[in-house]
Amino acid sequence: MTNSSGCFPYLRIGKTNELLKGIPLQLVSEVNEFSAHGLAEAIDASTTTVSNLIATMKSLDFVEGERKFRFTAVGDRYTILIRNEEEEAKRVLRHQVEKIEYFQVIRQRLDEKGKLTIFEIGSQIVSQYDKKWKNPLTLKTYGAAIASILDFVGLGYYKGGVISAEKVEGEERAMPAPYPSADKIFRILNALSPSGVDIHTLSRSLETKERRLSPELACCQALGFVGHPRRGFYVLTEAGKIIISPFMSDDERKAKFTGYLVQSTYKRVIDKLPGDEITVQSLGNILESEYGKKWSGLTKKTYAKKFLNWLRFSGLVEKVKGEKGYKLVFV
Repeated sequence: MTNSSGCFPYLRIGKTNELLKGIPLQLVSEVNEFSAHGLAEAIDASTTTVSNLIATMKSLDFVEGERKFRFTAVGDRYTILIRNEEEEAKRVLRHQVEKIEYFQVIRQRLDEKGKLTIFEIGSQIVSQYDKKWKNPLTLKTYGAAIASILDFVGLGYYKGGVISAEKVEGEERAMPAPYPSADKIFRILNALSPSGVDIHTLSRSLETKERRLSPELACCQALGFVGHPRRGFYVLTEAGKIIISPFMSDDERKAKFTGYLVQSTYKRVIDKLPGDEITVQSLGNILESEYGKKWSGLTKKTYAKKFLNWLRFSGLVEKVKGEKGYKLVFV
């Protein structure tokens, strides 16, 4: 079917879900009407943001109306489920996606090409539905919203402005620059619920801005502690669950951390360490060389300190008595 509103998603699914969770339950009703202004006040958001939310919800046939709006039965159900039963909410949304025509157009194109950029998705909507969008940013905004929804319901893999029909292999072997300390890694792992959590919720829980938390999570992934099954959503791996077990002693935890560190791609850096005279400066030079970058002195020092923190926590290095540097204990 073609969605009755003639609208298309404007907000990405992560932002949409975040806003929906903040709507007072008395407004989530097939009977009670609300205005854009009233909803904006209720969730403490701008009228523009709420207008974009309403357009996105209308595009999914979750909301109906013009100046006054009310939730449809399926929109009511999704908005309640997304608060605490995300997997069931995804099933509800997937059912909608599989019925709505413009999603089928994009999915067919995705099956044909294997991958689509968000610009291509926006352009396809323009040509297929005679839209007048010309600004490339507008095309990308609509494209990203559609791609994020397909990813969320398991009908594609969206990352970096591209949605793929099949998961791209090999990404887990990346070696992100060392952002978090060992202590922050364990704070992140302990904040992840058994069923996983979205980055917005995790950001609030850890009081860390998303733009910083994202590279920290990437390090947790590279160490094997965290999985990233879809955009903006993270889960503990079996290794992550084991290493934060309350039944494990601190010494056992450090030993496990050491094992995962030397089995990760960061082993490339460890293999380049000299046996002794490991300093922040020498470690920074090794990191810069391994990443093929030319960092500022401050950036190089920051990354070196974080990596040295991992080495010290794991017991791979120990302080040289009477010296400023460290020496390698075990690899």
